[in-house]
Amino acid sequence: AAILAATNVNCRLTYVFVMELLTIIQTSFGLFRIAVVVIPFLYVGTLISKNFAALLEEHDIFVPEDDDDDD
Repeated sequence: AAILAATNVNCRLTYVFVMELLTIIQTSFGLFRIAVVVIPFLYVGTLISKNFAALLEEHDIFVPEDDDDDD
């Protein structure tokens, strides 16, 4: 009976350990999924804004001024 009780405790500890590992793995995949979604959209947004700024500058709608007011 003592061997059976010790085995039962070991099984419970193993189960808890495995569940903790699965939680850690799920969390890291969650962060990975967030990165996979956010990084491409940031890159595409950067490209769109850069191209639109060049278009505005080309048509003289918005031209940034170079003011040297450091004097």
